[in-house]
Amino acid sequence: MRRIFTAVLAAAGCLAYAGQEAVKEEKPVVDFTLPQLDGKPFVLGENLGKGYVVINFWARWCTSCEEEVPELAALKKLPGADKALFIGMNVGDSQAKAAKFAARFKYPYLVVLDKDKAVTKKYGVLGLPVTMIISRDRKVVYRGSRPPRTFDFTK
Repeated sequence: MRRIFTAVLAAAGCLAYAGQEAVKEEKPVVDFTLPQLDGKPFVLGENLGKGYVVINFWARWCTSCEEEVPELAALKKLPGADKALFIGMNVGDSQAKAAKFAARFKYPYLVVLDKDKAVTKKYGVLGLPVTMIISRDRKVVYRGSRPPRTFDFTK
């Protein structure tokens, strides 16, 4: 019985991961204002239309969030990504805990705090991690549980 249960869990995990490949949504973006780690406000709307925006939703308790840090770093090194804005949206943690986690894993981007999870809910994020890419025309063009391995930031 234990072997069957283990096999079912393993299969479910594989299916969950396999089902999270790139999803092209083309949905309008929800604007938000959230505090950065230093307390200064960040307004998404002031940064839209200039280039791609990558938003990664994460939390300190999320082991998959830890595992994806190298994937996010690799994404940031793709051609044209230097002109994209990368945002790490911490979901539900205090400023101190989010800052400690970001420093520990050397998050290579701006971190904002969604302490009450209101913005996360508006984006329909139910599980973590989630990475979204927003185009210049303010549409979500990628959404997945992992960052894409390839993406054309030069378009």
